[in-house]
Amino acid sequence: MPNMVRVLVDGVDDLLNVAMYDAGAVVQVQSCATETGVFVDLATAALVSGTNAYSIYDVNGASSTWYRTRYENAGGTVTSAWSDPFQVGGEQAGYLCSLYDVKQRLGIADSVVTHDEELGSLIRAVSAEIERQTGCDFTGDRGDRTYTFDVEEASQTLWVSRGIQSITTLGIATESQPDTGGSFTTATATTYGLRPLESERDHLGEPARRVVFLDTGTYFYAGYSTVQITGRLGWAEVPPEVERIAAGAVVSQWMTKGSEGPRALVGPDGRTVVLRDISPADWSTLMSFKTPLVG
Repeated sequence: MPNMVRVLVDGVDDLLNVAMYDAGAVVQVQSCATETGVFVDLATAALVSGTNAYSIYDVNGASSTWYRTRYENAGGTVTSAWSDPFQVGGEQAGYLCSLYDVKQRLGIADSVVTHDEELGSLIRAVSAEIERQTGCDFTGDRGDRTYTFDVEEASQTLWVSRGIQSITTLGIATESQPDTGGSFTTATATTYGLRPLESERDHLGEPARRVVFLDTGTYFYAGYSTVQITGRLGWAEVPPEVERIAAGAVVSQWMTKGSEGPRALVGPDGRTVVLRDISPADWSTLMSFKTPLVG
């Protein structure tokens, strides 16, 4: 699946200053199959005065591909630090809606990049706010990562608030250990399962919330970093209704140009919430995704 990497550049004219990276400066993009592997050069885009958004195409990309960027002068002898690795995850580019979808709704041709930086900032802000309000990681892992977990008391159930798409390897400590390190025993895949079962979840594509040992003799032991999971957390993809609501909120913010007036006032569960960019009906839809606080 080819990937399009959108790079939004703040202060491009400052970067082109002779005291920075000078004329001929570029943004370098590297790719890697894993977050911590060896990154290789993918492509560069020449920085242009007044242009804040650049597109890099990876014809060999996958949903699990990782990228990083930095600025360089024309000779590659003066460079910035690398950005944190990131994934683009399809046309949404790691957010709840795509720049293409928002521009289409606004009647802006995809080839017109004048507003990409501002629209990209709105997409990032809306994505972060919706995920904060719902407690859902809709833009979950697109490739395996390794996580460790603390356990307060020994139990056969591990609650994972971000949700779990899949587990490749589950490691458990044989006894309590400090977070400075320790050994893990790999649990046999047939001894544990994810709950609730897919058939019991409220939404299509919703992740599980718990890892449960199915036999009576195996436990998650209490202590710091006593569980290690290699797998994928969060949602596997952004639900269509969430993508629609996020795109609509971005369009609304763009059209109102920062107006602070509320759009609607609703009171779900006896609480009053001011919704500037999301209708009461859409707010109710988002709240149906809200992550429970307990397992």
